[in-house]
Amino acid sequence: MKRWILSEIQGRMLEDIVLLETMMRWPGKEVFVLQFALGEFDMVVFDPEKLECEIFEIKHSKVRAREQARHLLDPENCRKTEFRYGPITRKTVLYR
Repeated sequence: MKRWILSEIQGRMLEDIVLLETMMRWPGKEVFVLQFALGEFDMVVFDPEKLECEIFEIKHSKVRAREQARHLLDPENCRKTEFRYGPITRKTVLYR
């Protein structure tokens, strides 16, 4: 149980750090978490000038698994995102 809690905290901290660093790196872009009824994109980088976006999953893990990209591959969530933020130009899973 302790290991799971520590892993969850580290994962959330990593997500917050990546979001903040991305916001500081690209001040002209909107950087945010996008939640859906089922799942979320850990980070969306929306370019209001080009009207396009990139979506990301942020993982504290060192191990790659297709399951970790499940939200990025969900056609309904991608459709909803593109409707609001324009074409998705990149889907990326970031690992520590």
